[in-house]
Amino acid sequence: MTTAQPTIWPEGKSCAVMVAVPFDDGADAVAAAPDLANRSKSLSVWQFGATRGVERLCRTFAASKIKTSWFLTAETADRHGDLVRGIASAGHEIASSGLSFDRHDELTPTQSLDILRRSRDALNTVAGREVSGFRLPQGNWRAGFDRLLLEAGHAWSASLNGDDLPYTHLSGLVEIPVHIELEDRPYFQFNFTPAFPKGQGRIPDYEGVLHNWIAEFDAYRRFGLCYVIQLRPEWSGTPGRISLVEDLLRHILSFDDVWLATGAEIAERQRALGSSVEKDHPIQVFDAYRKEYGVDG
Repeated sequence: MTTAQPTIWPEGKSCAVMVAVPFDDGADAVAAAPDLANRSKSLSVWQFGATRGVERLCRTFAASKIKTSWFLTAETADRHGDLVRGIASAGHEIASSGLSFDRHDELTPTQSLDILRRSRDALNTVAGREVSGFRLPQGNWRAGFDRLLLEAGHAWSASLNGDDLPYTHLSGLVEIPVHIELEDRPYFQFNFTPAFPKGQGRIPDYEGVLHNWIAEFDAYRRFGLCYVIQLRPEWSGTPGRISLVEDLLRHILSFDDVWLATGAEIAERQRALGSSVEKDHPIQVFDAYRKEYGVDG
């Protein structure tokens, strides 16, 4: 059994909450179905995020007086510069998803490092401050990728799933784990052709989704963990679903022992612990498996 790593929240706080906003602007859909780029009707489902969802989420965050962490590619920042500058000027954190929804497990380390550096430089310019966080947009986490992120100037990642507390890779990179049940996309992503998701699952009852998110938060707070909710402008920024975000934030903010922080703030506190993962931590087990079976050659 993995020994729980001590993560010390600020005095008087029993858990941490990070609101993450992956702003992919349809790049995730095009990566799965390249012909979507030439199908304006279907692609517009995802483009709704930039058209309406970003602004609606930002208004909701402002009303709740919280700061959030936005993950986007340099390509998205270039295409929607005014939107991204507005997000940053409102005090939200800008973090990277790479250059153009890259798949790093299909690149050489040299290619990855070049992309990580160039995308971070571009986002630094748009955000007007140093970008420190990264979210793997697609593909697998290749061995040694944490060291590439550090070399490119990143300090933390929100890409992996094997824990519910932040931890520090042996390289020194901080990981803030994420979980699929705390995303909006599995519940709300839907398109007829091409079918997203495959099998044409139907959009669920909104109250059921809110119940799930609140149940997870209550458990994370009970056990002193790090709750990361991922909200996408195209799915959670609709007129009806924004009320789910409002209700969730209202519930979270009703507790005075919750530390609502950005990724950079959580990573800084985790780094202050000065400890790395134990040998039986999931990331170590994963690395050992890859070495044993020669996955990385």
